[in-house]
Amino acid sequence: MDYLATLMVAEPSGFWATLITFFEGIFNSYVLGIILLTIIIKLVLSPLDFMNKKVARDNARMQAVIQPKVAEIQKKYGHDRNLVNQKTAELYKSQGFSMGGSCFVMLIYMAITMVVFFTLFSTLMGSSPYRVEQQYLELRQAYVQTVGTEEEKQAAVLEKYDARDSKFLWIQNVWFADNPWTPAVLNFDQYLGNVGDKVVREMGGESTSLKELKKQDPAAYDAFIADFRAEYEETMTVVIEQRGGVNGYLITAALAVGTAFLSQYLMQRRNVAKAQKENKANGDKVTAGTNKAMLIILPLVMGLFTLFYNAVFGMYIIAGQLVAMLLFPIFDIFLDKLDAKKQKKEEDKIRVEYSRK
Repeated sequence: MDYLATLMVAEPSGFWATLITFFEGIFNSYVLGIILLTIIIKLVLSPLDFMNKKVARDNARMQAVIQPKVAEIQKKYGHDRNLVNQKTAELYKSQGFSMGGSCFVMLIYMAITMVVFFTLFSTLMGSSPYRVEQQYLELRQAYVQTVGTEEEKQAAVLEKYDARDSKFLWIQNVWFADNPWTPAVLNFDQYLGNVGDKVVREMGGESTSLKELKKQDPAAYDAFIADFRAEYEETMTVVIEQRGGVNGYLITAALAVGTAFLSQYLMQRRNVAKAQKENKANGDKVTAGTNKAMLIILPLVMGLFTLFYNAVFGMYIIAGQLVAMLLFPIFDIFLDKLDAKKQKKEEDKIRVEYSRK
């Protein structure tokens, strides 16, 4: 029995799915479509990202001056916690620094970024079972429609497999994780686990999930699985034997961790160096350091996402980090110009006040 007409995983829909399909059509490649979409997302969010970078620089500059003074307050009034808090609040106020106000832009940017990140993640994870099943159905179709010997049918399946668009650089199938313990070609049990309850069987014109079928009629479920296994192995055994192996080598995870760390490190280092240079020029005592927590946590999170989830999402993470690194020097130039303009304005104000005396 051929199950080509009886298996179905719903095609992903919604805002992201529609956009991704559009960009995929431009390159005839899902990964390249994701990369282009990532670039566009970063450019659309760049004004907010710019404001976030500005706040980060201003905070670094202010913290470089305030932290030594806060340390002095803690040393002097350390015996009275309430007094320490009061003096610290007075110090922040005297410097015109508001922690809540400085965090507002960051929180907005973070909220929007997280919404984009997780909704896109959900879409790509939902797309995986659909794409995996579509690949199988194409191979099954090549097998069934080939007229000839079993060897000729298998050759047609291999030719169809090699022509698929799910291979990208070192990754054999972008819909699986890029790691050495994930197979490039799934056996039947792995395939069924991948598509899961989304697989349905037509019963009297109605769609029923395998989970429901197992509850309603265990015997029918067992018969269905046995027939489907035979069909799958008939189609895929030659692919498993000749194109099987590991799906990847952790390169995506390494790139995601590396780009996340580098982008954070370069931004923090630049902000700290800028703050120290400016405050030393003004005769202020400065201490400034990098946010070590972000240098560890963000790369670790990105690495975990790329380690255990499909490589397509990993490409989104890597592309996003690379675009961020490319945009940062541009932002830095504009921020320098804004700082220079602000400094000139303050110097002009001082000059006018001095001339009036």
